[in-house]
Formats: sequence, structure tokens, C-alpha cells
Amino acid sequence: MDYIEDRPCLNRLFVHHPAATSFIEFGGLNYVVDAALTPRDGDTLCYEIFGELAIGKMMGGCIVTPDGDVIEGDALSEVIVMGKVALTITQHYDWGSPTI
Repeated sequence: MDYIEDRPCLNRLFVHHPAATSFIEFGGLNYVVDAALTPRDGDTLCYEIFGELAIGKMMGGCIVTPDGDVIEGDALSEVIVMGKVALTITQHYDWGSPTI
């Protein structure tokens, strides 16, 4: 009995603020976004700009997009930060392909 462990619970491992956590799909990846975490320089953010969902890095008070564009100054007033990306989930198994 000393060596028996509980089954892993992904919620317990990765969701620290359940009421503030969202699961977002964007660009072929899945993100766990926590709105309760305070973003700092270098953090990846999920945000909305002009009604479009996007992911970018916070750098020096600006947001840098994956394309290398920088959102700064007056354009930041159009940004709604959804939260800090706490986890990125990638899929390694293709459920639709046959196994050989």
C-alpha cells in the first residue's frame, strides 16, 4: 500500500485557479490560459485585438506577435488581455490515422 499512487489528475497538476482558467485553441495548438496570474516580461499572453484572438509575448510593456510585429503605444488600448498562458498542449498522436 505504501507504493500505490493516485491516478494523475491533469486539473490538479496544471489548473491552479479553476475559476480563472480557460482552455483556448489557436493556431493548431491548445493553450491553458490563467487570468489570475500577473503577466511579466517574457511571459506568453493570450489576448484579443480588434475582435481577433491572438498569442504573443510581453516584452518591455509591448506585445510581440509570433510574426515579429510589435503592438505598442496607442495600439495597446485596443488589446484585451485574456490571461497568461500557463500551459501549451501539443498533440503527438494522430487519432485519425491508422496504426501500422
